[in-house]
Amino acid sequence: MSKRAYAELPDGRQTHYRCRGGGLPLILLHASPLSSAWMEPTMAALPDGVYAVAPDTPGYGASDPLAKPGEDLSGYAAWLKRFIAALGFERVGVYGSSTGAQIAIEFARAWPEAAHFLVLDNAAHFTDAEREYILARYFPDLSPREDGAHLRKAWDMVNATWQWFPWFEQDEQHRIALAGAVPLETRQAMLVDQLRAGADYARAYRGAFLNEDANRLFGVSAPTRIIRWRGGMLRKYADRLDDMDLPANIGMVHCGSTMEQRLAAIRGAVAELAGDSA
Repeated sequence: MSKRAYAELPDGRQTHYRCRGGGLPLILLHASPLSSAWMEPTMAALPDGVYAVAPDTPGYGASDPLAKPGEDLSGYAAWLKRFIAALGFERVGVYGSSTGAQIAIEFARAWPEAAHFLVLDNAAHFTDAEREYILARYFPDLSPREDGAHLRKAWDMVNATWQWFPWFEQDEQHRIALAGAVPLETRQAMLVDQLRAGADYARAYRGAFLNEDANRLFGVSAPTRIIRWRGGMLRKYADRLDDMDLPANIGMVHCGSTMEQRLAAIRGAVAELAGDSA
């Protein structure tokens, strides 16, 4: 099991994180609107010789929000630089899923000297038209209401997120899984994290969608592997990466649809890149 702690940053704000293992530092960044608790299976699957650190993104889990988050991910990338400095690291590997993958990209673009390598999961490519369409409806207002309607809306959104993408297009064309395919306990955990993030739950989430453009990868110089698991909700958008002439430092790691296959792919990518960095 991982240990839990807080890092205090120069502005006095605190970042909650989980850690385990020892060796080369690897930061694990979760998807939105979740928390570092979702990184536990990935941390347990990592190879020996890795010190895994999974923070709660600012404003999520038990971490303080950014003072001035802005609309894009630059504030979150700057937070990550401050966070690793607070832990005494100068260079780290970074694994990120969904929002975490996009933060990792922006961190590596802004501070190439601090990025040993990247492992990106649930990373994809959207057109400008798709992005505009999704953002217009993806994030309903979940501000508290006297009648509790926001709780019903949040639960409906959580359930739909596991069945369709985007979640508000509830037809067979957009189906990614059958109803009930994801355990009730998993959906409940997502609901709790989403509500814990509060009315501003969409902050980093929106920034990630705005950043979900494969052209951002051309500014990444660190060795990078993109996990291409067949069970991902963004699979058809990730498949577009095959048609792009990406830089030589970026490689694809294809794997099956099960969680076990995904974790094995992540473990292999980290082992490869950590070994090359040693």
